[in-house]
Amino acid sequence: MDSRRDFLRLGTGLILGCSADFGIRSLTLEGAQSASLALNAWLRIGTDGSVTIVVSQAEMGQGIMSTLPAVLAEELGADWDRVKLEMSPVAQAYRNPRLQWQFTGNSESTMSFFDLMRQMGASAREMLIAAASKRWKVDAASCSTDTGLVLHTATHRKLSFGSLAEAAAREQPPKNPPLKPREQWKLLGKPLPRVDNPAKVDGSTIFGLDFKIPEMVYAVIKNIPVFGGKLSRIDRSSVSGMPGLIDVCEVPGGVAVIAASYWQGKQAADRLRVDWDEGPNADVSSDSLNDRYREAMAAGPWVLASAVGNANAIDFLPAKFSSVKTAEFSSQFLAHATMEPMNATARVTSDSCEIWAPTQGQELAQLVVSQALKLPKERVQVHRTFLGGGFGRRLTAEYVLQAAVAAKICGKPVKAVWSREEDMRHDLYRPAVLHNITAGINENGMPVACAHRLVSPSILQYVFPVAVTKTYDPSCLEGLLETNYRIPNARFDFHLLNVAVPTSVLRTTGYGPNIFAIESFIDELAHDAKKDPYLFRRELLGANARALAVLDLVVEKSGWKNPPPPGVFRGIAICEAFHTHLAQVVEISIEGKSVKVHRVVSAADCGTTLNPNIAANNIEGGVAWGLSAAFKSEITFERGRTVQSNWHDYDILRLPEMPAVETYFIDSGARPLGGTGEVGPVTVIPAVANALFAATGERLRSLPLSRHGFRISA
Repeated sequence: MDSRRDFLRLGTGLILGCSADFGIRSLTLEGAQSASLALNAWLRIGTDGSVTIVVSQAEMGQGIMSTLPAVLAEELGADWDRVKLEMSPVAQAYRNPRLQWQFTGNSESTMSFFDLMRQMGASAREMLIAAASKRWKVDAASCSTDTGLVLHTATHRKLSFGSLAEAAAREQPPKNPPLKPREQWKLLGKPLPRVDNPAKVDGSTIFGLDFKIPEMVYAVIKNIPVFGGKLSRIDRSSVSGMPGLIDVCEVPGGVAVIAASYWQGKQAADRLRVDWDEGPNADVSSDSLNDRYREAMAAGPWVLASAVGNANAIDFLPAKFSSVKTAEFSSQFLAHATMEPMNATARVTSDSCEIWAPTQGQELAQLVVSQALKLPKERVQVHRTFLGGGFGRRLTAEYVLQAAVAAKICGKPVKAVWSREEDMRHDLYRPAVLHNITAGINENGMPVACAHRLVSPSILQYVFPVAVTKTYDPSCLEGLLETNYRIPNARFDFHLLNVAVPTSVLRTTGYGPNIFAIESFIDELAHDAKKDPYLFRRELLGANARALAVLDLVVEKSGWKNPPPPGVFRGIAICEAFHTHLAQVVEISIEGKSVKVHRVVSAADCGTTLNPNIAANNIEGGVAWGLSAAFKSEITFERGRTVQSNWHDYDILRLPEMPAVETYFIDSGARPLGGTGEVGPVTVIPAVANALFAATGERLRSLPLSRHGFRISA
């Protein structure tokens, strides 16, 4: 027993925990004292046979609450119908094993936790088997587990996990437990129903906005309207005597109007007069930002991000190439537009703080609140609720901090809530980007040299600042540096643009806008060479077996080699993003500038497909998101403010506009496993643009397509 650690009081039974260095330890909990989060149990087996698995990752619609526990349960041999789940606290052992930080994002969950979950389940299995074999006086190798039982096949004996829990807890965990071969999997690779669906259907799921505690009041937030502005004065007399009003106070980033109910607080917030110091960014607009991008593209300075072969081959003496092609591509600012606006509930005492929030970044929330309230980190507890959408927006903690500060000021538990308008106008936006690509083409129409320049604001500055310098952000280059296309001479230059608009990660991160540029440009080169865009890509991919397989599969399933029906046009695109290979074919028809998207066919290789239904849901939901970004969604700016405020002017795909979707997987078994939560939108956008070129002969190089008059139709 490690005297430096306390134990979790969880009742008599077997617990497996994982420390930061992945050491696995067990204990019998009779007489256990107060909890120590450093132990961080992942698995509990009660004497009643119950199996409880702790879920480290935030569930925001991607299905991870079903996928990761199933990995552990598979190795354990648990009865999946009897497994219970608990959400993890903030603790070191729940950190992402690869990045050593506790968060949910970047399609990291399966890739980073898969091996750990297998190890935890296998260790518990071996400890249960050891206990059973001693009771039966047989060789442990002759025993196995299945559906919550330890079995001895030769004598047809069986013991429940519950009857073995106390004895198993006294066993030494094996250092390297054997893992089940794939042919023995009963849960993984199967379309298990999502465990979170029933409660979402019957309305019992607790999202952040649903959470309540006794004596709780509401803080409606009015954020500073101008980027970089400050609060000057609050005119409290403007809301004096309003029903339910409790207090009006300054919080980081704005003002909190505290009332007995949300609606009373919202009415007071709408009436409250506040003077703002608009600061130096009051003249920022979409036009001025566009000028900044153009200046940077013209003058740099540039950071050489990557070079292949002769980095200077693109100096483009005319004699070097049969032709030279240059094109410019741009993608727009985007909001996360989660269905559930930002909110958090806080209870603060003189020496502690407790938070309940729909957060992707529990550890960051704990750190931010502990620093602001001058409390030790261990005195700040952060409980994660279900998330009504995340997409990277809920990795940051400003809304959590506002709740904590308001609760400290008013002396009561406070739920801080942003209205839809506050949420839309105070997002951390997906940055707009500008690309310039120049290629030298040989006599066969193939690119043999390329110079690619990218201008982009930071993506990671708020969520992973240690990776960002004054001139470089690696996430901005995603999809450029890992391209699978074989171009013998290439260079990628990058300019990190400092803008007043707050920018951060959003589903697809850098891959989305970068793959739009690359796949559109490759399609242009194919048409210039009078080659089939599929065969052109196939030639550029060389011997990349995984990429070729998904490309061939999407061509087969979409019927690419056969002429489409009259009036129907196709576009194709491929990428490797988040360690998943994805190819998509989009079919459209067009009348004037009204575009009907008939079908989207996807082929993906994420290595090992742990749950084909959930993986398909992620890809297909990504199609809807990608079509919104392709045709409709855009954030613009005037007078240092965001123009869009709600769904009426930040448009997204409507249900009648959603095409038929087909998704196919290649289970290559490759490691690391790829993620499917973010990759779905990446290739659908260039595939749509490429289909539009096939239909109209017009190459559209900037998004959204509504800028060019095109709209999606039902």
